[in-house]
Amino acid sequence: MLKVNSLYRCAFLVIVLCVGLLHQAHAQVSPKASPLIIAHRGGAKEFAENTIAAFQRAVRLGADGNEMDLRLTRDGVVVVYHDEIFGRVEGLPKMQQNTAIAVMTYDEMRRSSIVGPRDDNGRYYAPTLQEVLAQVKIGLLNIELKRCPKFDELVDKTIAILKGFAELDRVVLEPPDLKTAKKLRDELGTRLKLHLNPRSDKTIPFDEALEKVLKFKPHSLSIHYTEISLKLVDRAHLAGVEVWAWTLDNPAMAQALAVMHIDAIKTDTPTALLNALKKRQ
Repeated sequence: MLKVNSLYRCAFLVIVLCVGLLHQAHAQVSPKASPLIIAHRGGAKEFAENTIAAFQRAVRLGADGNEMDLRLTRDGVVVVYHDEIFGRVEGLPKMQQNTAIAVMTYDEMRRSSIVGPRDDNGRYYAPTLQEVLAQVKIGLLNIELKRCPKFDELVDKTIAILKGFAELDRVVLEPPDLKTAKKLRDELGTRLKLHLNPRSDKTIPFDEALEKVLKFKPHSLSIHYTEISLKLVDRAHLAGVEVWAWTLDNPAMAQALAVMHIDAIKTDTPTALLNALKKRQ
């Protein structure tokens, strides 16, 4: 299986790179600047994910921003946390990973620190959204609203928090559907950058979902890197919409996508991609 996956990655890389170069030659345009690098969960394979320390580290390295996830605790705290169930990032044994974030209080969550992928002697905790806005002073904040039992309350509280945030133009907010996106735009205005994944709507074919999203004119699309194509990038750009790829850790593939004029790449390994794309520039 490992050999097959490696062959697939190589084939994908060669095809994307060759087609991208042909597209450039046909269009007779110069290559665009390298895409933005967005540290996925702050660079989850390099540091304790979804923590303020990870976000601050990523922008110090040169990342253009951070991706993060929002959930709501039982006591109504908007917390930055990816998983529905507590315990994976805290390093708890599998048998103890059985409590949903939605039934925990924020104080209960903070009794266990988050473990990073490397030894760092630090004690990191899941921050609140307010803490991130106050302490991560540089870079874009790609914030995904995760579906949860009190999702409407999560949306309303996120809106209230962002209304008090003076740097709203740094926020790239990702709701799970167009209905929520429309509410966010109505409440926060067109200054808010909205980020949508057409794959979130599983009731219709992808092309139809893509068309609906493009008509809404969000700031950007969230597309898995294996689904990126020149046709999709051109279609989005003609509509005035950026294309952001997720979640890509392979530097060579990142360079290939850069040839296709993609706008941003989300990665768990920002250090490797930053180094690769600097060489390309």
